Amino acid sequence: MAVADVSLYFDVEGCGLTAQGDRMLARPTLLLLHGGPGADHSLFKPEFSLLADVAQVIYLDQRGSGRSDRGKPELWTWTRWADDVAAFCEALDIRTPVLVGSSSGGRVAVECAARHPGLVAGLVLESTLGVPTSLDESLEVFERRGGQVARDAAARHLGGDTSPSAAKAWADHGLPLYAGASDGDIASRMARALINDEVQAHFRAGGCGPAEVNAALATAVACPTLILAGEDDPVSPAPAARRLATLLTSSATQVEVLAGVGHGVFRQAPEKAFDAVRTFLRNLPTR
Repeated sequence: MAVADVSLYFDVEGCGLTAQGDRMLARPTLLLLHGGPGADHSLFKPEFSLLADVAQVIYLDQRGSGRSDRGKPELWTWTRWADDVAAFCEALDIRTPVLVGSSSGGRVAVECAARHPGLVAGLVLESTLGVPTSLDESLEVFERRGGQVARDAAARHLGGDTSPSAAKAWADHGLPLYAGASDGDIASRMARALINDEVQAHFRAGGCGPAEVNAALATAVACPTLILAGEDDPVSPAPAARRLATLLTSSATQVEVLAGVGHGVFRQAPEKAFDAVRTFLRNLPTR
């Protein structure tokens, strides 16, 4: 799909209209925004097939990621990604979607809802980036789950150390703790994903713009919001997710924290997470 200066890849599961007696009823559209940044939509599969019975599920690779065009690196920003979502919806006549943002995709979703308030019917923010978080808060979770060696590796990585020794320490002791005890074969999942490391490097260098959702941005979000967080998530800690909810003062916001879950609620606890999403969809105001 051509959007602005790039072509974006997308995939669809589930119908937008369903037959009920003598009527055709519209079902909600879930537009999925992957994390990374620089990963792809495959990280949502196969779990999100479980929601295709109640919604049309649209998987989107953001510019620079997956099977979409890379475009210009200077346009790998929260603002451009958010505006791409709005342009994508306009091109396909997708009206009032629910944006489902995972990790950095949550940051894109918030940006889109703030910049295009008439478009978005609701937000589902899962293990979302952008929550107000202190480094010590993240390091505490790394240490609780992996000891001092994990804390030290995370401190170097999150502090911007890009040396080979820091990268190895992170790969050995920090990155595995993204997962929770209930995560599946994360190695296979990552192996099949198309990941643009240049986008991740751009992000780490600050090129995407401020990662944190500030009060001005949060108060521009007018739609209902569901925040899903893992109790054992060292990247987007549960206390920070609760703080994000207090910033979203213009919207009806609820927070669900799942025990024994790390970074990636949908992967690690799909039944509980999707039960919460189904309830959220049922309670959305009619637009």
